[in-house]
Amino acid sequence: MKRNLLFIIALFACALSYGQGEIDAYRYSNDDLSGTARGQAMGGAFGALGGDVTGVAINPAGIGVYRSSEILANMSLTSSLTSGNTNQQSNTAFHFDNLSYIGYYPLIKGNMLTLNFGFNYNRIKSFDQQYRTSGNAGGPASPAMTSSLTDYMALLANTYNNGNGISRGVWTNDMNDYFLSPNPYPWLSGLAYYEGLMKEGNANNNYQSILNPGEQVKPSLRVTERGKVESYDFTIGSNIANKFFWGATFTITNLSYWLSSSYNESFAGGGSFFTLENYLETKGAGYQAKLGVIYKPIDVLRFGVSYHSPVWYSMTDYYQAWLSDKVFTPDNAYSNYYFRTPGSWTFSAAGVLNTKAIVSVDYEIKNYASMNLSDDNGTWTEPKDLINSDYKNASTLRAGFEYRFTPQLSGRLGYAWAQNPYRTNMKSLGEIVAPAGTVPNYVLSGDVNYLTAGIGFRFTPQFYGDFALVFRTQKDDVYYFPPTFTEDGYDSFAGTFSNNILKGLLTFGYRF
Repeated sequence: MKRNLLFIIALFACALSYGQGEIDAYRYSNDDLSGTARGQAMGGAFGALGGDVTGVAINPAGIGVYRSSEILANMSLTSSLTSGNTNQQSNTAFHFDNLSYIGYYPLIKGNMLTLNFGFNYNRIKSFDQQYRTSGNAGGPASPAMTSSLTDYMALLANTYNNGNGISRGVWTNDMNDYFLSPNPYPWLSGLAYYEGLMKEGNANNNYQSILNPGEQVKPSLRVTERGKVESYDFTIGSNIANKFFWGATFTITNLSYWLSSSYNESFAGGGSFFTLENYLETKGAGYQAKLGVIYKPIDVLRFGVSYHSPVWYSMTDYYQAWLSDKVFTPDNAYSNYYFRTPGSWTFSAAGVLNTKAIVSVDYEIKNYASMNLSDDNGTWTEPKDLINSDYKNASTLRAGFEYRFTPQLSGRLGYAWAQNPYRTNMKSLGEIVAPAGTVPNYVLSGDVNYLTAGIGFRFTPQFYGDFALVFRTQKDDVYYFPPTFTEDGYDSFAGTFSNNILKGLLTFGYRF
């Protein structure tokens, strides 16, 4: 069933003037495969294994499996390639991903009762990517579109104020007064009006694009993104009789995100063009709790269950937009708000065979419809309504295998699959999405697949090194601007992009 378009658009237009939207909520909620080289080489399937900081991050009970203290450091080199219908962009980056300490404290001789403590710094996600595209999904043979961003800008003005629109003749000559008023109209509409990209229309539409109906435009888009999510985990856990392990973690999370985008349209009819440039920076700090247990009924079999609470963030956006270097939003624009990610459950099982081989599987479920955005007063119900309508539960499956060839050398393989959380109607005619601020372009991310492999070598009984290769592949749908505000829809699909990332990891650890 289609939602009431005018009602949703009117609500969405208010949120669009200031802060985050549902696409951005998902960007900050889904984690990447992270952890040590050993953990990632086994696909991140460590929820029932423990004895590795990757497992402790998934299931805090894994800290109780440790039989010695440990310090480790992990680093990675990532090479990414984003390819689309006309352009591709590559990027290579070096990151310091993990720094961990585990303290082992036996309370009873024979390891029948221990109390362990740990700290883990973990870079759990990177936002680094860049891509460019021009034309539409039809490729070089059909490089023009019949819809324009100016149509979208005019529609925002016409659906403002519960569908009543912005009255004609109310615009002032002072742009700063307009943008900084207590209740500003949608900023994209303001930029379009002062640049002359939309004009006053008729009684049915107060404003309309300056383009003629059906006039073709040739779009192009360039996007650069940077940033990361970092967690600082403080964990306590215990081993009881080598059968039952429990753990609890308190996590402090830092988030930083930076986006620069440039959208250009040239008009086939008049030969004119415009360029919309956007800058968006987001900073956030949050906290989270994790609880977990592992049960070992027999020596060769382990089961684990863990719960990760939502991350409660306090966020700030800084943003500015320029239209053809002539009109621009204020350079001191920012908004403060709160954001809650979804919580998750992980169910795990592992088999340890004669100290030679390990087989492990994790299943994670996360309800993305529980994401929430709110202002200082806890309101902003509009993004929540969109999130409830467009998102659902999403599953992640991780599987890993390790074989010890000699007491010093081990080989590892893994696979992981992360499902996208979109409801089918999110891409259907009549449905909309809400990007942030004045950034009209957005990405609908596809499922993610990981193929992983690695080796481990013990140089001494205490000192070891692990190496892993992780190949990540994902297909994303890129849009120049929201396409389906009308029954006919806007022709704004930029194409499907393939995001392929190859990552190499190296971990060094010392147990004592």
